[in-house]
Amino acid sequence: MPQPDQQIEQEILRQISGAKSVAPRDIAVALAQDGEDWRGYLKPIKSIAAVLSTAGKLVFVRKRKIVSPEGLKGVYRLATPDVQGGQDDE
Repeated sequence: MPQPDQQIEQEILRQISGAKSVAPRDIAVALAQDGEDWRGYLKPIKSIAAVLSTAGKLVFVRKRKIVSPEGLKGVYRLATPDVQGGQDDE
């Protein structure tokens, strides 16, 4: 069961600080309790990350380019706003 938004937000910000970029899956795995399916966290992570993006606290990265979260489908990563492309698995 997904955790409250504030805990998800804190985990997102914690993981992107000091990293080039972070996959939403890594954040979801960190949030999941023992034996819990981490996939249930992906939608809340994307929603909260979109709000953080609007506030200028992070950016969405796809194919080493900063992209808008609106209508974004497929693989993406999250990074601090000062990222210069970041890593991407695509």
